Amino acid sequence: MVSRKMSKAKWAALAAVVAVLCASGWKYRGKSTAEGGGGSVRVERGDIELHFMDSGELTPKTFVDVASKVSGRVIELFVDEGMRVKTGDKLAVIQPGRTEAEAYVPTTLTAPIDGIVMRYQNRSTANPQEGRLSKLGEYVTGLMESQTPTYLLTVADLTRLVVKMKISEMDVLKLKEGMAVKVTVDALPGLDFPSQVTLVSPQAENDSNNLKNFKVEVTLLKGDPRLKPGMTARVDGLLDSRKKVLKMSLSGVFEEGGKEFAYRTGGGAGPDKAPLKLGLRSEMDVEVLEGLKEGDKLLTEKPDDKPKS
Repeated sequence: MVSRKMSKAKWAALAAVVAVLCASGWKYRGKSTAEGGGGSVRVERGDIELHFMDSGELTPKTFVDVASKVSGRVIELFVDEGMRVKTGDKLAVIQPGRTEAEAYVPTTLTAPIDGIVMRYQNRSTANPQEGRLSKLGEYVTGLMESQTPTYLLTVADLTRLVVKMKISEMDVLKLKEGMAVKVTVDALPGLDFPSQVTLVSPQAENDSNNLKNFKVEVTLLKGDPRLKPGMTARVDGLLDSRKKVLKMSLSGVFEEGGKEFAYRTGGGAGPDKAPLKLGLRSEMDVEVLEGLKEGDKLLTEKPDDKPKS
């Protein structure tokens, strides 16, 4: 285990070793299911799949943040968090004005859609705050008097949920509206929810680190009462695949001078450097188009090319 208190000198020495290894053409790519251990892998036939994977939060596809048109005090409140309402059901009554002497006609707020009463969450802030639900007696600012009114609550339709994500400009071109994907939720391990990409924003937005991201929404095609807004959801989409192709582990691929090659061994005269033409890559394996044959044994570390004494 590396000590957390490693000195600057030791860190510098470690960085120097890594730099020397990289300069010599060494490149670690990770292990494969192909033949692990012993510093070698074999070329074999099999399938390769390239996936898009990212994560986001479950959010209701349809929801309405409820605010009063006029400013005033909440004198009646008919709902609480988690209650199911139908369109037109009474939510609250607002008494306009700041004092009882102002005899304005009370305003009744009703449910704009069928759904569940939820706490209002300000989604526009960089640092989201805890959701809020108005209380009896609270003074609220109306839509007619302010551009930042007081939202009392949110009514959300939880029968249709989406996963909202922010995708980098390097990955957004992999996605298309209508693309079939599957969603898994950390809280429900082992379950897959068939889903579809329903929005790929045509315009980038800069995040707090000034990096460009694109809004993407994935809609779950089937509801489940156990799914809740705010749960972490992981999206997996198959981008490309190859069946029964010649493939090798990426741990056996080396790069030098912009070209890729492998060190083939087992011929008796020491390893030979085989130039490669490669195809589809997954996280662990790559398709071999030219340069190797099935059964070839490859080194996962660059051999010592110094003459032995």
